[in-house]
Amino acid sequence: MAPRTGAEIVVDTLVNAGVKHVFGIVSIHNMPIVDAISRCPDIELITCRNEQSATHMADGYARALGSLGVALGSTGPGTTNMVTGLYEAAYSSSRVLAITGQAETTFYGKGKGYVHEAENQKLMLQTVARTVASPRYIDDLAADLKRVIEAIGSARPQPGAIEIPIDLQYATTNSGALTPDQPAAIAPADSEINVAIDIIRKAGKRVILAGGGITTREASAALQRFAEQIDAPVITSPNGKGGIPADHSLHLGPVLMSRPVLAAVNEADVLIAIGTRFQAGVGGNQIKIPLPPLVHIDVDPRNINLNFTAAAGVVGDAELALNALSAAAFEKGDAQYRERLQTVAADSRAQNRNRIGPDHAAVLDAFAQYMDRDAIFVRDNTIPGYHWGNGLLPINHPRGYIYPTSGAIGPGLPLGIGVAIATDRKTILMHGDGGFMFHVGELATAAQYQAKVIIIIFNDGGFGVLRGLQSNQFEGRFNGTELRTPDFVQLAQSMGVTGMHANDPAELKARLAEAMATAGPVLIELNANNMVPVQGVVPAPSVGSAR
Repeated sequence: MAPRTGAEIVVDTLVNAGVKHVFGIVSIHNMPIVDAISRCPDIELITCRNEQSATHMADGYARALGSLGVALGSTGPGTTNMVTGLYEAAYSSSRVLAITGQAETTFYGKGKGYVHEAENQKLMLQTVARTVASPRYIDDLAADLKRVIEAIGSARPQPGAIEIPIDLQYATTNSGALTPDQPAAIAPADSEINVAIDIIRKAGKRVILAGGGITTREASAALQRFAEQIDAPVITSPNGKGGIPADHSLHLGPVLMSRPVLAAVNEADVLIAIGTRFQAGVGGNQIKIPLPPLVHIDVDPRNINLNFTAAAGVVGDAELALNALSAAAFEKGDAQYRERLQTVAADSRAQNRNRIGPDHAAVLDAFAQYMDRDAIFVRDNTIPGYHWGNGLLPINHPRGYIYPTSGAIGPGLPLGIGVAIATDRKTILMHGDGGFMFHVGELATAAQYQAKVIIIIFNDGGFGVLRGLQSNQFEGRFNGTELRTPDFVQLAQSMGVTGMHANDPAELKARLAEAMATAGPVLIELNANNMVPVQGVVPAPSVGSAR
C-alpha cells in the first residue's frame, strides 16, 4: 500500500463513514485536508463564510439524514467559532463531527506565540462534545478519528471533535484509514419491558408522549403500530413532530402544555413517554406540571427520573423498545377517554388558531399546503415559530421539522442550508429579521451551491420575542430590541439569491408559489408589521417601519 498523508487518512475515513459533504472554511491549519477533499470524487467541501455557520450546517445536515454531519475549521479563532454550533448540536442530540487543526507538535503547549496557538483548545471542545481526540503521532490518527465518530452515534447521539496538528496532516504513514463501526442499538432489558407491559395492561386510560427520540422512519413506524395496537392518542413534543403523521387519527400534536389537555392527561392511568427528557423550558415551567403514572422509555439512562419519577423506566432504543412492547398482547384502551382527549386537543388547536389571528392563520395555511410527506420545514426561534409553528403546522414525516432546540436565535439560516444540501429538496425556512442577521453572510453560500432553500423573513424591525418579554417585565420599556434592518430583497439579489417582497399574507402566498417554481435559493421578505399580531404579542413601537 502506498503511503498516505494524515490529511488523506482523514478524508478516507470520512468516506468510509458514508460522509458526502463537509462544511467549513480553508485555513493554513487545515489546507492539507481541504486539498485531499478536492482530490476525492466521493466527498465535497461546502465553503462557508463563518465556522459557526459551518457547524450549524453540519448539524442541519445530520438531523435531516440521521447520519454524520462534518464541520471543518482552523485552530484557535476558527475553533472558538465552532463551539456555539457544537453547543446547539449537543442540545439537539445531533451527530456532528468537528475537525480542526492545531499547532505542529513541536510547538504545541510551549507558549511561543505560534499563529493561532490554542493550548487549551481540547479542554474548550470538551465542554460541548462527548469525545475529543488530540493525536500526537501520525499512526494514532486513524484510530482516534474512528473512535470519535463511533462515540458520536452511540446511544443518545452527541457531537465529537478532533484537533489535528498541521505536521500530522502533511506526514505520511503506511497505515491506512479505518472504517468506523455502526454502533449497535441498545436493546431494552426484558425485566424493564415486563414491568412496563404490566402497568400498561392494567391501565384503561392511556396516553403516549413522543419526543425527538422517535424521529427515525423505523421508530416512527413502530410508534404508529403500538399506538394503534393499544388505541392510545399520541401527544408529541416539538422535537417529536412528524413522529406520527399529522393526519393520523391518533395524532394530537404538541398540546401537552395546554391547560385543558393537561387536565385531561392527568386523568389517564398511564402516560407512556418515549424518547423525551422533558426539556424544562423557559423558567422550568415544563417540569413543574403534574403528570399521571409514567412509563418512561429513553436511550439515555440519565433521563429516566431526571425531571419526573417514573413508575417504570425502560432504557433502550425507541424502535427496539416499542417493538418489544408490541410483541405483548393488550386489550384496547378506554375508547371514551381517548375520544374525549381527542376532542379536548382539537378544541385547544382551534382556540390557538383563533388566538393567532387571521393573518398568521393565513400564513400558516400558505405553508401547510407544501407540508406533504416529503417536505422539510426549518425555523429559527421566532414569534410565529413559538405561537403556531410548534403546535399548528402539520408535519407528516420524521425529521420534517427542525429548529434550534437550545433556544438560540440565529441558527435557522445555516441549519436550513444544511438540510437543503443534505436532501436536495425544497426546504422552507421561517426566520425573524433580527436572527437572520447573525449568519447573513451565508446567503452567499446558498447562492454558490444553489441550495434549494426558501427563506421567509418576518420583518418587524427587531427582536420580537424579546420585545414582548421586556414589555411584561420592565414597565413597557424596550432596550436593545429595535433594529435597523437592510432591504433584504436587494441584499439577497446582491449575493445572487432571488429576492421577493410580500406586503401581506395574500402576497406571501403568491410569492411562495413563485419560489417553489424557482431554481436555487429564494428569499421572501414579509412585512410583519402589516399583519394583525398574535393575541398578546407586543407589536413594534413604530408599526410600519419595516419595508
